[in-house]
Amino acid sequence: MNKFGKCLTCNVDLEPVYFEEKESKLYENTLIETGRVRTAVDYLVCPCCGERFIVDDSFDGPWVPKTYRG
Repeated sequence: MNKFGKCLTCNVDLEPVYFEEKESKLYENTLIETGRVRTAVDYLVCPCCGERFIVDDSFDGPWVPKTYRG
């Protein structure tokens, strides 16, 4: 079973579209990046018809330190 569900139109398994979110904190009225990131789901898309479904943050990963990707 697909944890993201099925398209309401096509009944095909939905696929997530991910992005990397950078964490920031407000310090003395300035946003400062903490150096931590998480992989988050932007939306779900049907590979058959292309319909997009908005999701909440329940599919987002945990905050982790950003590693060097040199």
